[in-house]
Amino acid sequence: MATANPVKVQRFSWSGLLTSLAVVLFIALVVRFLSLGIPGVARHPPDKHWAYWLHIAGGSVVMALGPFQLIAPIRNRFRRYHRWAGYTFVGASIAAFIGFWAVQPGDTDVFFLSQATAISLWMLAMGAAVIAARRKRLLTHQHNMTRAFVLASYFVVVRLMDKYGMGAVGIFASEKAAANAHSDWLAWVVPLVLVEVYYGRKWDRLLKKREQLA
Repeated sequence: MATANPVKVQRFSWSGLLTSLAVVLFIALVVRFLSLGIPGVARHPPDKHWAYWLHIAGGSVVMALGPFQLIAPIRNRFRRYHRWAGYTFVGASIAAFIGFWAVQPGDTDVFFLSQATAISLWMLAMGAAVIAARRKRLLTHQHNMTRAFVLASYFVVVRLMDKYGMGAVGIFASEKAAANAHSDWLAWVVPLVLVEVYYGRKWDRLLKKREQLA
């Protein structure tokens, strides 16, 4: 007598729920960032508008794709999507980089050095991730892609901080210009340090496994 295969019941996953909520929240913040960024085009002369929109469009594509590149179940199950989304991420990043430099000079006195450092590190991390992927060094690839995404996210985070977080930053500054400068570098330095702590633990676990196998 043939027996029916037992039906597998999909268990509820708190981690999956939290990941989904985090992605939805992040996409909502990106949409909010776009609504805040649209009036910014008026700060630039007409011949620079194309560069501003290139920067915004490239960054928006990166923000939309980035979370799904970092979620392991999506990355592992949909390999072809992950590969092509990665190519798009790289192209959009380069577009954002070109747009950033083409729109200069901007607010050079307060923001330029922080912004230029962040976007240059974004490109370096992305380049290192591409090289690591070609060499099949997956953890190095993941580490650098996370760095690149966090540095790209800075351009969203800093505008949200300017809109909603200046009250907290202002406690540590005697004037508005100083508060703006503080918020600008905090928006990418702190997230980047958290990335290094997270991947430092992953590298530590990998090295311990290699020591056990040696």
